[in-house]
Amino acid sequence: MKQGVLTHGRDRLLLSKGHSCYRPRRTGERKRKSVRGCIVDANLSVLNLVIVKKGEKDIPGLTDTTVPRRLGPKRASRIQSLRRKEET
Repeated sequence: MKQGVLTHGRDRLLLSKGHSCYRPRRTGERKRKSVRGCIVDANLSVLNLVIVKKGEKDIPGLTDTTVPRRLGPKRASRIQSLRRKEET
């Protein structure tokens, strides 16, 4: 998905240096590439999102449960501080 392409499908753009989705191999080189527009529709199979601000209600299945961390700290000082917290 490319910002500024106001369509929900794919579009063929002539890209040059400075555009996202393309890195030219020579100076002045341009290439026509197919990029997807920035409008979200039902054809998308996966959409990655980041929650920026906590709202009033929880999102069911996403923010209503807390998942414990799988791995502990590696640094010795952090392991010691974690043990001190567990003892108290």
